[in-house]
Amino acid sequence: MKALVGPDLDAVGDEQDVAEFRRGFAVVGENNRRILTILIPKLVALQERGDSAAALRLIAEIKRIVTGGEKALH
Repeated sequence: MKALVGPDLDAVGDEQDVAEFRRGFAVVGENNRRILTILIPKLVALQERGDSAAALRLIAEIKRIVTGGEKALH
């Protein structure tokens, strides 16, 4: 029986996440794509600092952009 977590499964999960992100990013309009290229590095920085509340707010904003909802808050 295989373990449910581990380096191999983490790599598969990461590959799946990257593939899903690329599919979604491909359908986003050019203006929103530019906005996302700014917001995503900010999200990474927030996560590295451990600022979960700000990261969650930014994730919600990114989700609105990707799904075609409200315009960016920035």
